[in-house]
Amino acid sequence: MNAREAALNALCEVEQGANLKLALGVIFEKNELSEEERALANEIAFGTARHREEIDQIIRETFIGDFNNADPVLKNILRLAVYQYLFLDRIPVYAVVNEAVKLGRSLKEKALINAVLRGIIRNKKVQSMREPQVWVLRKILEAYPEEGEKIIESFKNRPTPYIRINRLKANAEFVEQKLKEMEIEVRPANWLEDFRKINRLGSLINNSLLKQGFISIHDEAQGMICRLVAPRPGERIFDVCSAPGSKTTYMAELMNNQGLILAGEVSSARLRLVVENAERLGLTIIKYVLADGRRYQISDFDKVLVDAPCTNSGVIAKRPEVKERVNKKVLARLANLQYNLLSNAASFLRVGGSIVYSTCSILPRENEEIIERFLSENKNFELEPAKEFVPGADVYLKILPGFFNTDGIFAARLKRIK
Repeated sequence: MNAREAALNALCEVEQGANLKLALGVIFEKNELSEEERALANEIAFGTARHREEIDQIIRETFIGDFNNADPVLKNILRLAVYQYLFLDRIPVYAVVNEAVKLGRSLKEKALINAVLRGIIRNKKVQSMREPQVWVLRKILEAYPEEGEKIIESFKNRPTPYIRINRLKANAEFVEQKLKEMEIEVRPANWLEDFRKINRLGSLINNSLLKQGFISIHDEAQGMICRLVAPRPGERIFDVCSAPGSKTTYMAELMNNQGLILAGEVSSARLRLVVENAERLGLTIIKYVLADGRRYQISDFDKVLVDAPCTNSGVIAKRPEVKERVNKKVLARLANLQYNLLSNAASFLRVGGSIVYSTCSILPRENEEIIERFLSENKNFELEPAKEFVPGADVYLKILPGFFNTDGIFAARLKRIK
């Protein structure tokens, strides 16, 4: 017996006059359920009972026939599913439907449950009732009416760990063999040959592979931003917001440790992270400057990367505290900071050079709207289509959470034409 079966049995006993708490207690005594399963059974049984009138009204609007006189088991299967859909946003929609269908006692009943629940899920009024109360999640649904549900569901899953192979110190065969010896599962990444998916990170943290700079822990989507910069040996590149140094060091690796990367940071503690990363990886072309990218002055760089501070709305799976911290005022403040960083950093470029603006946000206010405003106010720049530099991109490089098991990111490449 699982949590949903326990809740269903208890609700059916309530139909016969039983007390819900006592009914669940008897079921728990007779059946072995884990603490997690018991907690879920309690939550969905009591939640369904508490919202029964509201739930029944929703079901009646889709149910074909007389719901009031329907079989009690069928009614409670539907009630439990609707409660989970409305109030337990940690449970994916497909799981709500699939688990309810499993409780059906015949093929006909299973088909009916599936049809009724699909109809309820498509109901716009019911969808609006299910909208999350957290501000940033509502903004994601507004921005992505088709993909939003899947994006939000992806935040509940454990992020896929990625490693980046340091091409200057090791080859893929060496790294993969070492990982297999540690019983770490290794799989190809989505796009980049320097990256691998692995199944766990814990045993790598103090391992020589990481400490001696053969690999870095680096999400593949973040690596795609470096590929959009397209660094080449001998170039002069400014990474304006460089900490903790993952992108700085990957660009240096792509340059075969030839040329110059100036790593900027406004915080000395954060800049130290970049120094430590570069030293671990054996990179010598990175120089460091403690500077505020909004005010610093320098010129004649071939490439500039502005990986701007943001809401982190694309990495909520890794940064769940974002849901509580981000609001309208925070977004406005960050958008202002982002625009100022981009505007000043653009002056670092030589004519013909390119600047990449990126965030780990998926909110248009921090991404497309920043680029559109910049281009309208800076006629000496033009947009370079990201698809010319990286696979799977379009005009912009945008990777949404939940589709490739990576972080959510945005990046745009702009060229100074005069």
